[in-house]
Amino acid sequence: MMDKAFRTFYPEKEGLLGFHKILVSAVAPRPIAFVSTISASGVRNLSPFSYFNVFGANPPIAIFSASTTESGKDKDTLANIRATRECIVHIADRRISHQLSLSSAAFSSEVDEFERSGLTPTPGAHVKPYRVVEANVAFECVVQDIVPLGESRGSGNLAICRILMAHVANDVLDDSHQMVDPRKLRPIGRLGGEWYLETTPSGLFELPRPPTGEAMGIAAVLHCAPAASDLTPEEQATLACVAAPPDGESVDRFYEMWRQVVDTSEMSLDGIRQGLLQATRSALSKQNVAEAWVAVSAASRVKP
Repeated sequence: MMDKAFRTFYPEKEGLLGFHKILVSAVAPRPIAFVSTISASGVRNLSPFSYFNVFGANPPIAIFSASTTESGKDKDTLANIRATRECIVHIADRRISHQLSLSSAAFSSEVDEFERSGLTPTPGAHVKPYRVVEANVAFECVVQDIVPLGESRGSGNLAICRILMAHVANDVLDDSHQMVDPRKLRPIGRLGGEWYLETTPSGLFELPRPPTGEAMGIAAVLHCAPAASDLTPEEQATLACVAAPPDGESVDRFYEMWRQVVDTSEMSLDGIRQGLLQATRSALSKQNVAEAWVAVSAASRVKP
């Protein structure tokens, strides 16, 4: 690996704004919580937060961080959840991205941001805040705790929210109707500056999970199948997810089947080895790790 030049950044040296730019441009994409709240006097509020994620399923917890203003005062969302202890967290897509951005403007606390943004409100099923009809996913929440992270301007306040229920549009569910299909939801994420990201099908990829037991690791892959040294680190890591290499009989069966498809009569030993490595790469591209393993094991037996 080539040596890289690095620049170091320290919060104390860069200042609040400078280090903030490094954080939000490097930790990306960040999911966006499009949060609906209501004030004690009944004014509806909307605001996006990109310091956000879910942090458990039992109980189901969502957490977002609402920072204080430059003057050190609470923003409307933070003031509202302190007063009512309720909110609705929406997952936004590109269709409503401009309205989401508009809601981040510094409106007066007496302004109804559903009206200003042009989004459609509908009453929550279990909480007082209103849900955004145009959002395909919404979580109704009660706020269990608000944890201040500092006392200076711009400091964060973690809103720890227990999810009571989820609203999910049928249009974004997968075929099982048990999960959200990312190809249909196409959520947006926050980057640095004015950049956002739309989750599009062309940008999606799947990775096989390691087994429940201990995975082999790359060093063991190279020991058991030396031909894997010709593969990329990513391909080696995929092979390393299994608990153990295939047995010899499985490798023999694969090699005999492969020879029935590929005429090896005029191939050199190196040609056979490269052909088996190509079969390995082809299997890996289809996420067929079992077939990739027998192919690379067969390639490792060939000594050019």
